[in-house]
Amino acid sequence: MCAVVYDDLKGKKVIITGGSSGIGLECVKSFLNQGAIVFGQYNTNEKPLKDLSFSKNLHFGGFDLSTEEGCVKLVEDASKKLGKIDILVHSAGIWNDGPIMSISRETLENIFKVNTFSSYYLVRECLKFMDKGSIIFVGSTAGERGEPFHSHYAGSKGAVQSFVYSIAQELAPKIRVNVVSPGWVRTPMSEDTLKVKEADIIKNIPLKRVAESEDVVNGILFLASEASRHYTGVDLCCSGGALLPMPRG
Repeated sequence: MCAVVYDDLKGKKVIITGGSSGIGLECVKSFLNQGAIVFGQYNTNEKPLKDLSFSKNLHFGGFDLSTEEGCVKLVEDASKKLGKIDILVHSAGIWNDGPIMSISRETLENIFKVNTFSSYYLVRECLKFMDKGSIIFVGSTAGERGEPFHSHYAGSKGAVQSFVYSIAQELAPKIRVNVVSPGWVRTPMSEDTLKVKEADIIKNIPLKRVAESEDVVNGILFLASEASRHYTGVDLCCSGGALLPMPRG
């Protein structure tokens, strides 16, 4: 949990997508710890959120964010529980890798539906209930630099980053829009890859470890709070220095 207490987050109404696993689940726990009122979205696994349902400040529901209808229904249901919306944290996403010759149309379309198209739909719908506040996306360093065997994933995240730069200007001054872009993070989504490649991955990280979900969420809390009141259109990189220029030769 974050060691910093952001008093202004107490009582804020927050939608968090991908709330049943990894970064999203850590977000739910951390915003609740800050005193926020949270609506957590999950796709099929409700148990991690159900386990937190002792909190009177937590609401949750299952929605398919690969469809426009699922995104619309999420915001509709959340607004019935929360009323107005102060903060949107879009953490839900999918990841897979493979050479471009192996990526089918179905795989390409699905990763863009979940990672990219949902971002548009959720912002559009949340604006109906949001007069002012903060919108935060979870991006990826893959969207900034590109990576081999990640062309479809990198493209889906790079599109979100460009989207942020545009709507940050469009929605200012009342709504701030930012993105947190992690490198490798220890989550259920990455655990199989890290079992095999973690030692090699760490060689390219100056801080010599992969991130924990808490590292990413600390940045999200900051961007949601008034401590970042003059930050908008920012891509906050949480990669342990992996994007720093490295000496060659």
